[in-house]
Amino acid sequence: MPADTKEALDRGVDEGQLVRVSAASLLRGCVRIADEPGGWKRPWRFSADQVRTMGSCHAWHPGLFRQMARCTAGITLDFQTDSTEIALEVLLDVEPTGTKSVLDPIREEGDEPLDGVSATVDGRHLACVMPDTREAIVRFELDDPNQAPLPGLVMLPGFGDTHHVRVWLPALRGCAVRSVWGNGTAIEATQPREQLLVIGDSIAQGFVTGDPALAWPSLLSEQLGLDLVNQGLGGQIFQPGTLFGLASLVNPSVVVVALGENYRYEPCRHRPTARDIRTYLMEVTRLWPEVPTYVCTPLWHDEQAWPSHRMSCWQRVPSMIEANVAVHDQMVPVDGLRLIDHDPSVLADGYEHPSAEGASQVAHRLAVVMQVGADRDEATLRADALRVLAHAPVQTLPLAEALRRGIGTTLYADDGCVVLDIGNDQAFIWASDVEHGNAVATMLVDALTVGIFEPSLTDGLERSLDLHIREPFYTAFYRRKSRVRVAASRDIRVLDESYADVVLAHYSHPQYVTPDLLLAALSRGDFFGAFEDDELVGFIGEHPEGAIGLLEVFEGHRGKGWGRALEATKINQALDRGQTPWVEVFAENEASLALQRKLNMTITAVDEQLFLCKNE
Repeated sequence: MPADTKEALDRGVDEGQLVRVSAASLLRGCVRIADEPGGWKRPWRFSADQVRTMGSCHAWHPGLFRQMARCTAGITLDFQTDSTEIALEVLLDVEPTGTKSVLDPIREEGDEPLDGVSATVDGRHLACVMPDTREAIVRFELDDPNQAPLPGLVMLPGFGDTHHVRVWLPALRGCAVRSVWGNGTAIEATQPREQLLVIGDSIAQGFVTGDPALAWPSLLSEQLGLDLVNQGLGGQIFQPGTLFGLASLVNPSVVVVALGENYRYEPCRHRPTARDIRTYLMEVTRLWPEVPTYVCTPLWHDEQAWPSHRMSCWQRVPSMIEANVAVHDQMVPVDGLRLIDHDPSVLADGYEHPSAEGASQVAHRLAVVMQVGADRDEATLRADALRVLAHAPVQTLPLAEALRRGIGTTLYADDGCVVLDIGNDQAFIWASDVEHGNAVATMLVDALTVGIFEPSLTDGLERSLDLHIREPFYTAFYRRKSRVRVAASRDIRVLDESYADVVLAHYSHPQYVTPDLLLAALSRGDFFGAFEDDELVGFIGEHPEGAIGLLEVFEGHRGKGWGRALEATKINQALDRGQTPWVEVFAENEASLALQRKLNMTITAVDEQLFLCKNE
């Protein structure tokens, strides 16, 4: 062992007291390992056949692809140890010229390296390290200083907890590895997990998140609990034949294909591009016909910051991908424009490649799509959603009540987040975690009005859903079990479909009701009318989400208690149906608030929920 390694690890302890294993025995995410002089082992993420194909005359950039193929993106060393410090012997390649051409414009003097070796220890991420020399020792201290019994106190090697360590090799250059050293008693490889195979371009490879563990495929594999095989390759497109020789070397449980962005940099014609996309996706299906495969259209880029080639067909690429995905049963299309905010601040280079924040968005949102694809029917999803909401804040009652009544379609129900598509271009969402809620809504919600029951979600959803009108409202709900008294002298009747035109003619906010929805509500018996001498003088109904509303008392009959009598009748109807009566009251509607108080309704604060609406 080199003297400097020994000194760094044991601070004077005899070399015989260190534990050493071959780094090759700990490797994950490679499809083959090649022997090199001096005992070095080179991990490859592409088969030899793939490398030959990428370097053939049929490739767009053979020389570039051969260089990029050597990069160790997504390859890790995965092990458990009782050591407090470990060291990895690594032999680094020089940075490929293609990589350098991308990185140099965004490098500034004094910048931290944009790649290197990093580690995750017991789920805690350690900083990325880029050695100064080609042959180097990369060392990591494993104990969490925040868990020390006393400040500055560290556990003796071999006497502390066992650590799970995942070391990430560089994403933007290749390397060989030799030994892993530790100052404990054992270093043992963990059991291999099922595999996530990612096929992509430079964005998937990890340009330019600054840390191989922070590329979106790395983050996605961590979220899914899968070993990663990252076949992201800078400059790559849908090149038929480049998967040759791979099927016997990997056994993925999930495949992600994320190609297409590079068409915008060079001249390309529609027909050959469509043919290549069709052929490539057929090859994926032939190799993994039963494996769930998520095919992404290109991410958002800043066209003004870096305009596309005027002879490129890139604008038609998303529709070509979607059309060809549709014919494969195991494939799921993913709208790449939703995977990242349309904001240059989440692009490391200012025009296309995601920063660490942008890569996190991509990974999180892809995981949402995969989770939605899990096999759960509507009844199961609805029951799961109600379990999630059982411990949610009181302002989520409208969402829970809609679920209990069977309204709408449950889009998501997991991880402290529930999304319900009400119908009529309306959705409800609650999430305890802002990042997760934004990811879920961005990927799943297509609505012109979104009811938000966690106000911290508002800013993010306003941007990602392009909804810019905020309508705060109070939620008033009836907690009592006893019916509300309505004087017997009040002539209140259920209205049928014959009253549809009258309701539409008299309602003060016709933009909130459509003829079809109104007829459906009337047919269900959800509307009541107030009558004086057989003349209709007011009515009340129910919104599609289940809120009591559409209250209207005609001019000349106001101030006589009809509003209270009508709403009391609707409250009683809800109680008879086993429902919790509730009302939406917009912030400025003082008269309605006064009415809710008279009816002993519980009223939430106005800043706890709101509607986001389309700016039209």
